[in-house]
Amino acid sequence: MLIATLIVLNIPLYLFIGWVAFDSGGNAADTFLETIVNVLKILFIPWWVRMLTGMETTGAIGMFPILGYFIACGAITYGEWWVVMKMFWPHELRG
Repeated sequence: MLIATLIVLNIPLYLFIGWVAFDSGGNAADTFLETIVNVLKILFIPWWVRMLTGMETTGAIGMFPILGYFIACGAITYGEWWVVMKMFWPHELRG
């Protein structure tokens, strides 16, 4: 329950990290929604389908930065969970 709460509370932080990581530089999207849509396209549409349909692949970022983004979001959530469990959660209730 605590991890689910942390994930929900961290959504603005995840969006900010995604904006900084994927929407900076010369080929930045006009809106934040375009950035989210482009990242989802890269995640869920295989590269060969993008090539066959003629989708632009020059500005596409690879899977490594996206994987790093998910690892960073998971590490942030785990770190917050660890701090809460060590400092604020009573030892008797940990089970």
